[in-house]
Amino acid sequence: MQDGPYAGQMIYGDVSHGGIKRVFLEKVNGSYQGAVFRFTQGLEAGVNRIRWGPDGALYIGGIGMIGGWSWKEKRHGLQRMKYNGNTTFEMLQVQAKPNGFEIQFTESLDSNSGNSPEAYNLQQWWYQPTKDYGGPKMDLETLKVKSIEISQDRTKIYLELPGLKNKHVVYLRLSDQLKSSTGQSLWSSETWYTLNNIPTE
Repeated sequence: MQDGPYAGQMIYGDVSHGGIKRVFLEKVNGSYQGAVFRFTQGLEAGVNRIRWGPDGALYIGGIGMIGGWSWKEKRHGLQRMKYNGNTTFEMLQVQAKPNGFEIQFTESLDSNSGNSPEAYNLQQWWYQPTKDYGGPKMDLETLKVKSIEISQDRTKIYLELPGLKNKHVVYLRLSDQLKSSTGQSLWSSETWYTLNNIPTE
């Protein structure tokens, strides 16, 4: 994306969920890794193509097939989305740190949000490669938050997480009770981070 609050991040269509995903990438120890977020859901059909138009809008082509990759089994759709200039309260990016993760938000948190370990549900696992499409989750385990640090402007949270492992997927779900300083609820509360390498510094 070239402008707006998500400039520098990527988006892609999801043919099965009828939506668009947003991706934050970073390079750690020479390899790219990062987090994927839901950007929008519930479009007309499974998203097959997305293109930026000359008017700055995003044009979304939908396609599907009955009994296969589709969203609500609708076979086609065409929609247009354009940034309206308003801010949505959600995770902007998630960065790996030597002993945990730093979460940056699009808006500051209110004074009562984010202080409790119970506000964060975290798991990690890896996938077993198979000859079939996909594979099972292996060694699924829950991660416990050891400590929380919130930046002075309340736009960033650092979570210390003992037991993180390389080459695992880390799932993070935030409590629906988190609010921004303007009273907004979270637009999307989940992210999946592919942790190829844990930073050393």
